Amino acid sequence: MQRKTARIISQPQLDQMPWRISLPATKRQSSKELHRLSTSSKTADHILRAPKCDKYQFICNFTHRRLTDPRELEALLKEKGIDNVTFCLPQWEQIDLSSGAHFMPLALFDDCEYDTFDPGVVGFWRNMEVIAITTPYARWRSYTVNNHDPCTNQWELYFPFEDPKKFAQRIGTAVKARDTAENAIRFRFLCKHITSNGCFAPGRALEQSILRRAGDEIYGVFKNLYEDYHIGLAVGQHLRTDGSVPIKQPSFSHSLKPPKDAPVDELKWERIVHLLDRFRRRTLLCDTNVFHALRLVNQECEMVRKLPMFVVASDKPIPLEEYEKLNLTQTSKTLKYLQNTWIERTTMHLHRLLSRIGNGHFNIGVGRWEIYNVMKLKRLIEQVLYRMQDALRDLLLDSTAAYVHYLVNDCSAVLAIEGEDYSWDGNLIDSPFEPQRPAVFYLLLEMGPDMPYYSTDPESFPETLRHILDDILRACHFIHTIEPSLMQSLIFAENLYLSSVGLLDCAIVKQREALLEYYHKALLPLQAYAARYAAYRELFFTNVKEFVEQIKNADKSSSEIKEDIAFQIRMRENLEHTVPLCIVIGPFWINVQPLREALIRKRQELTAALLKMLTEKLRIKTADVITCYNGINERMCEKPVSIEHIYDIRAYMEDVPELVVRLEDRMRGILYEYEILEGFLHNLPDADFQQKWNALAYPRSVLKQMVSVQEFHESEVDRFRKQQFADEAAFTASIEDINAYISKFTTLYDVSKVSEMSVEVRRLWKTVQELIDQGHIMNRRQELFEMAPISLNNLYELRSNFSAYRELWTVAADYLKLEETWIGNPLASVDLDGVRRGLQQTHDSLKDLLPLFRDQPQLLVVVEHFLQVVEAFRPNLDIMELLKRPYLEAIHWGQLAKEIGLKGKLSVDVGFDVFLEHGFRDHLETVRRVVVKAEQLRLEQEARWAEEERIRQIEEAYRRARAERRQNRTEI
Repeated sequence: MQRKTARIISQPQLDQMPWRISLPATKRQSSKELHRLSTSSKTADHILRAPKCDKYQFICNFTHRRLTDPRELEALLKEKGIDNVTFCLPQWEQIDLSSGAHFMPLALFDDCEYDTFDPGVVGFWRNMEVIAITTPYARWRSYTVNNHDPCTNQWELYFPFEDPKKFAQRIGTAVKARDTAENAIRFRFLCKHITSNGCFAPGRALEQSILRRAGDEIYGVFKNLYEDYHIGLAVGQHLRTDGSVPIKQPSFSHSLKPPKDAPVDELKWERIVHLLDRFRRRTLLCDTNVFHALRLVNQECEMVRKLPMFVVASDKPIPLEEYEKLNLTQTSKTLKYLQNTWIERTTMHLHRLLSRIGNGHFNIGVGRWEIYNVMKLKRLIEQVLYRMQDALRDLLLDSTAAYVHYLVNDCSAVLAIEGEDYSWDGNLIDSPFEPQRPAVFYLLLEMGPDMPYYSTDPESFPETLRHILDDILRACHFIHTIEPSLMQSLIFAENLYLSSVGLLDCAIVKQREALLEYYHKALLPLQAYAARYAAYRELFFTNVKEFVEQIKNADKSSSEIKEDIAFQIRMRENLEHTVPLCIVIGPFWINVQPLREALIRKRQELTAALLKMLTEKLRIKTADVITCYNGINERMCEKPVSIEHIYDIRAYMEDVPELVVRLEDRMRGILYEYEILEGFLHNLPDADFQQKWNALAYPRSVLKQMVSVQEFHESEVDRFRKQQFADEAAFTASIEDINAYISKFTTLYDVSKVSEMSVEVRRLWKTVQELIDQGHIMNRRQELFEMAPISLNNLYELRSNFSAYRELWTVAADYLKLEETWIGNPLASVDLDGVRRGLQQTHDSLKDLLPLFRDQPQLLVVVEHFLQVVEAFRPNLDIMELLKRPYLEAIHWGQLAKEIGLKGKLSVDVGFDVFLEHGFRDHLETVRRVVVKAEQLRLEQEARWAEEERIRQIEEAYRRARAERRQNRTEI
């Protein structure tokens, strides 16, 4: 069964757990859906249900009339026409709806009004013998009660202390209801799967009438309903004539049958009825359903009184923002329960129980206000309203008191503060504001650019905590009453809410004032404590790099840096003893550890930076000393490349002993500075440590190296002397070779190979110069070896004789390159002055060469040839000057092309070679005539522009004078 007793069982669980049988929640839900489907057409409304007083199954003295043998119960049920198969359903085969087999569980149709007891007082029935029927056995057997679920009010097996006759009557009623529901389902299934092919559709006239008045959509709905109705009539008529089909048309007409036994004494019965009627009119508890309804309402109200409205407990202090979020989550849950679940559950209980009573004073389906106002139902709802309002008020008062009690954690020193000018005079570790209970809120002390501050603004605490309290009090004024949801046939206003606690309620005002007073006073020592950390602001924001740079710029000595390092160490130790990790001030737990660690870390960083700076300073000094030693070694150990180099090294080595002494004195002073680092127990890096001892060992190494170098130089002098003899012989041979080559080369005079000749001439000239420089070097070495110098007169004479020949081919090649650029580049980019200068310079250079080659006719012809080339280009200057005149426009270029007979577009952007190809040198007069005409036109145009400008200025002066005269007349 669904509730309290599980007497009719059709589940197969007993095979696995023969000692425990219950109806699962999923089964119950599916059964309810199936029951809703089967009773949707009110097919089960005609089931005869006896009055409540006739359905009690409980036997006061259960030792009498109770059944102990399952066979007796089975025989009694057979007398009522109930077979054991009735309780069982097919397990693994599909049900044919056209057959008479049952397909719905009997438990779905159990009449719950046969319940006999309150589950709160029947604990002593556990573990007693019971009788039940299960699917595998298909007969009644004895079992033991295992447990009772107070949430669903279900027992896990049948009780034998009930009246067996009424138990049989209960089962018979359920069987009839199941038969009716299954028959209705079969009928609807049959009607649904019949194809009418339009036989039962509305007539043509009815169709046109509905379409004209309502449209296609309404007609579609009407057509479906019409066809379903007539199909049902046709199927029902067929079933009445065909008796072989187990399906019957369900009957929707039902009536109440009169009681079978009429009263014996009519007068006595009428008197009892009259007294009973008067009692029922005076009291609300005239029906057990009302009593149970009020009991359930009271249970819901008690649950509301226990709801958590605020967060009033925490394992550790939390930030205000987090506390606000937790409160918001908690209050949202509670408000959702109050505004929805509480109302829904209360309405559900009242609707479920009051709907059992039906028509009368507790008819929740009443639709007229004048009737509702005189009904007991209104008094009952008012009673429920008062109970709910009392529960809501108790909830808010208790929650508010717990909220304030949690936040105000009893610190008498905070409440004793007077005045607004409190200052923190004690040390930073000991707090005179230790509360009796743990701190509530977490604060992180941080350092700002201007002053220290907390992670949460202390000024926000009073307002935020007050808003949390007031917001929930305001929200609780919007909890709807149950009337609109219960009395759905009446229309109520939308703003019907339960009366809650007001913001100005005396208890609320007292709690709020206590909260605000405590937190306003707690802010004074909190802010005074933070102000004490302003002394550390400069340290906190000190930039280590800038600090070190300042020390470096001050150029402090090592002893002064030593004092700075000692000062930083003392300040760090002072911080460790004067700044706490955390401190409690009233309701606030302040975390100072990050700031303390940051300050200590800053002192450590400054100390480390100073030690590092001093280390780097000593490293640089030591490295400089080592560099000097290395420089001495490198200078002495240079591999000589010549005899000159050996003499330079020997001269340097004479000063090495004195240099080593000075470096030793310098290193002794650096060792004193290294002792400063050792005094602070600062470990030098391995590289610095190695560098220090290398510097101390270098003097001996340098002096030892001097002896080795001197021995090496003796052997090198002999090697260079031998090399000098070989170099002298090679030098003499080179002079003879170059002299012979130049003598042969100067006989060449082919003007067609100007470029090749100029390149070769430059190369030979460079070779001669190199030989002269090499001769000077070898003569200096001859002096060092105390040998006779080498004569260089023949080289000087060779260079002098070759200079004129080099000049000829160099000037010729350079001119040809210039001429190529003048002709090949666009005419607009040619500099005429540069052309003129190039021509004149080349002409002058060639003229100067004529006297030098009078004895060499072939070369003289070459000079005269290049003079003719230069003179041949001079006429091109006139053409260039005319074509580069600024007044030539496109029309003039076109005229030139037309007169010369050229088909093409000309402009100054064209190279001069184009003009030479088209014979412009033969049309010099034509070009001059066009250019002169263009200049004349331009001059005439400029004259017209000047005249127009003059006239415009005259007119402008006239207008200006006239305006001045008008202004003067206006002023007069």
